[in-house]
Amino acid sequence: MNLCKKRINKLSCLNWIEQGQKIVIALYDAFRFKEKLLELGFTAEFRDGEKILPAVLNPATRRNAEKFYVADKSLPKEKYYQTLWWTRQEWAGRGETREVTDYVDIPKERYPQIEYQPYSVELALKHDEENKIFVITPPIEFCDQNKKKLINTINIFLTVFGECEVLAENYEQLIPTKVIRLNWEILPQGEYPWEKIKDDLEKISKPESKTARKMLLDRCEYIHSFRPDFLAYGKSGFRGYVVFGFRKQKMYVLESVYRNNATYVFGEDWEILSQLSKAEILAGGLQEARLIHNDNWKHDIDELLEV
Repeated sequence: MNLCKKRINKLSCLNWIEQGQKIVIALYDAFRFKEKLLELGFTAEFRDGEKILPAVLNPATRRNAEKFYVADKSLPKEKYYQTLWWTRQEWAGRGETREVTDYVDIPKERYPQIEYQPYSVELALKHDEENKIFVITPPIEFCDQNKKKLINTINIFLTVFGECEVLAENYEQLIPTKVIRLNWEILPQGEYPWEKIKDDLEKISKPESKTARKMLLDRCEYIHSFRPDFLAYGKSGFRGYVVFGFRKQKMYVLESVYRNNATYVFGEDWEILSQLSKAEILAGGLQEARLIHNDNWKHDIDELLEV
């Protein structure tokens, strides 16, 4: 079934699909959208088997790549504190003020927030016998539990390409047999001065708020002070994530720019970690440690890396 529209809000257009049936969302002859494919994170070579978590281009791709929050208006508003990196004038005595820049917690009110994990649907390229390119998702079960995931995945195609095909059968030949994941940029081995890393991180985190960028830089600078011997930056939908490797300790520290997140510590080889989906990395259970971003964070990092 072919869909050509701006977006969908419900799955009534797929009422011909049976519950429990697996479907894939695909785009035929995708080379028509070459520039969009590059924006999503595919390489200019468009190799068979390239697989990415799509870059954040709009609300649908953001929900697919990052945690998102929905206000629960059935409950009364609650107080919360928003942390800001803020420059202000502070009283210095004798009728004088001085300029101060630091973190400030601003009290505000809002409805309680329901947290949702990103849908983490990856897209892959497949070449057919005529060397036409297809963009395709992995098979997703058509069921009530996946309703919002399916709506969001279809909207990724519709908001980026304006069309998609929903396949409920005969899609097996479109599933790539060899996968080339493109979610990470691994830097060549060697020491990297903090100023060089800082420049890279400022570019990576540019779309985020001033406070989010500052907090990422502060945390990464502290981790860097322990002299990691491996560095990787997230690409496409992993943009905003940084991995510091300490190979002698067989330890990889994953840091991100996103709010309400944590520092993840893995002991597996990087090759294994880099082949995981975002859902697998963040779902829990795979990491050796999860360090919450709070006042004890530096102490936790000290205990972890001072070995």
